[in-house]
Amino acid sequence: MITDDLLFEVAVDYYIKKMLQKDIAEKYGVSRVQISKYLKMAHERGIIHIDVIPPKVNTNIESELAYFFKKIFGLKKLILSKGARNEKTLLHFLIKRTSEYIKTLPKTKLNIGLGWGNTIFKLSQEIEDLERPDWSIVPLSGGTAKLSDKRFNINHIVQSFADRTGARAIPMYLPFIFENEEQFQIAKRSSEYKKVQEMWENLDIIICSVGYSIARSPLFRENIFDGSYANELEKAEVVGDILTHYFDINGKMHGLEILNRCINLSMDQYNKAGERIVVAAGHHKVDGLVGLLRAGLVDTLITDEFTAKFVKDYVSESNKGGI
Repeated sequence: MITDDLLFEVAVDYYIKKMLQKDIAEKYGVSRVQISKYLKMAHERGIIHIDVIPPKVNTNIESELAYFFKKIFGLKKLILSKGARNEKTLLHFLIKRTSEYIKTLPKTKLNIGLGWGNTIFKLSQEIEDLERPDWSIVPLSGGTAKLSDKRFNINHIVQSFADRTGARAIPMYLPFIFENEEQFQIAKRSSEYKKVQEMWENLDIIICSVGYSIARSPLFRENIFDGSYANELEKAEVVGDILTHYFDINGKMHGLEILNRCINLSMDQYNKAGERIVVAAGHHKVDGLVGLLRAGLVDTLITDEFTAKFVKDYVSESNKGGI
């Protein structure tokens, strides 16, 4: 049996002492191929951890953009990751920067609400391991079996985030949407619903992203919401949503009747949270971010330097045109 002690010694020889694999093989009386297998096993057993550190954003650029966002939008904090043209690389940089910020949050008792979607799902999978036993991680919507995509499995996201931060996950056992008003009213009388509402009324922090495309939204793509609502939103020229609350480029909110029978954090509850952290990046989210910022729906924006510049350029051009 290959012991962890042996794998550790091999890893130290290779990564710390910078020995060649052929020299390590001679040292232990095995083949070079075997040493390669040992190193792979050391990775799999968690003995070796390799961390790729993204380059830092120029402090002058970050300060300049932070000043602009505060002056124009009243934004409290702008946190930037390095930009990247490759979408996967950009998301990696963004998650890394978000993880660094979350590490600075108080270790004291906190109720932290999470949204769903690709960005928050990736965050829940890759956030740096922490020990925050006094944190409670809360879903901000009900769930639905109609969405098989794990990026929209709210309980999975909450549990993954809690596991990596050493926090306590509070699962949600209510559906996202009810078939009719009668079912919804029955659910509202349940202890489960009252428990959820109490948690949502007392959120210290919200971490979510911005939806940017009605056509690509899983709620419409999977027919959870009727297509007529998509037409309604398109006529209103909606550019994005925050936790299924829709807004246009000027920050005006546009409600949907169907939301009246959804288990979803309300805008009043969203706005009462202690800190609203929005994590979003990419050229495709610029319009959504502009609308979000104009609506005043974010305290801490975590994005990349390119996206921040795109937002600045968009607003500057709009102001020139008198919009």
